[in-house]
Amino acid sequence: MPPTATLEDIKAYQHKVENDNIAPDNLPPCPRCRVESEFFKIHAYRERRFLIIIEMLIKAAYCSLVRFKCPGCGKTFTNYPDFAIPHKHYTQPSITGFSASYLNSEDITYRQALMVDGSVPGYPQNDATLPPSTIHRWITTLGRLTQTSRTALILLLQENPVSSICRNLAQVVIPQRKYKTKKRKKQLINCRQLMIVEAFFQATFKTSIFTKLAIRHAFG
Repeated sequence: MPPTATLEDIKAYQHKVENDNIAPDNLPPCPRCRVESEFFKIHAYRERRFLIIIEMLIKAAYCSLVRFKCPGCGKTFTNYPDFAIPHKHYTQPSITGFSASYLNSEDITYRQALMVDGSVPGYPQNDATLPPSTIHRWITTLGRLTQTSRTALILLLQENPVSSICRNLAQVVIPQRKYKTKKRKKQLINCRQLMIVEAFFQATFKTSIFTKLAIRHAFG
């Protein structure tokens, strides 16, 4: 099965929204006036389209996202569910899962990384499939989450000072065939290291660095 959030995940989040069970606890303090997010008030709701993969077909699913307002200065913030990455329609499991498939193999191409049981997820309305360039963009996005990786690493080392994570991060090597510029090489390394940190974080704390740390440090 391809990596994806499920329709049930989205329906469950919509149910929480409808029952006022969404709190702003994964949002950063207001960057303007530094009011803590626990004091934010619900400002509005907006519908968000997510793209999920059902039986190898890319389908749209909708749910409401809550926007909070800072009582100090009036700045607004969007609260994202765990299956979402801000500014992306595909869900976090798809973005991280397909990106990891590409990064975890020395020889695999972007198109090969998208293949599940010999085929690529496609769109039901035509013969088009998920373009390989999509993974390129996802890795660029994940490669920017360096502050997320650093914060998670600090938490991991506080929990286990003798963890092998630093050695694992130092051993990350990207085959030269996967990049043409130093900038792209760095993005690939950052993304691969993020995946390693995420695996250690889940094993240690039984939770993901997405989206609380990611939102707090990259999208606030």
